[in-house]
This record gives sequence, C-alpha cells and structure tokens, in this order.
Amino acid sequence: MKHFLITIIIMSALLAGCSRAPIRPDVEGFWKLKRFTLVETGETVECSNLYYSITNVVTQVAEREGSNGYGSYVSRTEYRDNETKLVLRDFKVSGGLTADTGEDAPVEDLRHYGINSQEETVFEIAECKRGKMILRSDYAEIRLEKF
Repeated sequence: MKHFLITIIIMSALLAGCSRAPIRPDVEGFWKLKRFTLVETGETVECSNLYYSITNVVTQVAEREGSNGYGSYVSRTEYRDNETKLVLRDFKVSGGLTADTGEDAPVEDLRHYGINSQEETVFEIAECKRGKMILRSDYAEIRLEKF
C-alpha cells in the first residue's frame, strides 16, 4: 500500500504541472475495480487489488499489493460522443508511473481488468455518481468505486 500511495503522490505532482485540466472530473481519478460481468456469458468476476488511474491523457490499470501477478499497463485516453464514451487505446506494459516499455500489453492479461483489446476499448460511461462508476464495452460491464 505504501508504494501505491507514493505512486499516487508522484502522479498527482506530475499531473499538476501539466496544463491540461480534467475533461470529466467525475470520471478522472483513482478507481478500484470491484467486479466485471462478461457480456457474452453473463459471468461475473469479483476483483481484488485491481485499480484504474484515469486522466484525460493516460490511463493505468494495475494490481496493487496483490499476489496474482496481473501486471501494470498504460493506455492513451480519449473521450468520444460528447464525452459519453471513454476510450482506452494502445495498451503497453507499464515501465513505471505513466511511462511504458514500448511492449504491447498481452490481451490475456488485460482481461483481468475487464478489457479485451490491446488496440482499443470503447466504454460507454453508463453511470458515474457518488463515487461509483459503471463502464460498458462490447466485452464487459465493469463496476468501479472511487479510491
């Protein structure tokens, strides 16, 4: 947990120095992935120690203080359709903070986060209020809580 908090502080300091203000302050921030439901099968996967860090430029998904070895990955972030869709694209293996190694993220590892594409996942922002968010893609509906 200590390392995660240090990462949050460093990322916040780095982002504070950027001139880009949040596009969707309700969406952007630190989120804990609670569960996701696969669209195709209806199977629900309960999650533990998996986090999303969403900014208007980059998103990181990572396992923190977990023992599953799911890895950490970064993607480019954008909004579409009048900011009703969150798009995560070009996932790479994280090299620390928001940097990447240049290596494409393995899709089988991204699936632990409710993501089924290294190239692009388009999430409909179905709900985002009172510290809870529901995102829907063609692969899964994910449920997150503000961290």
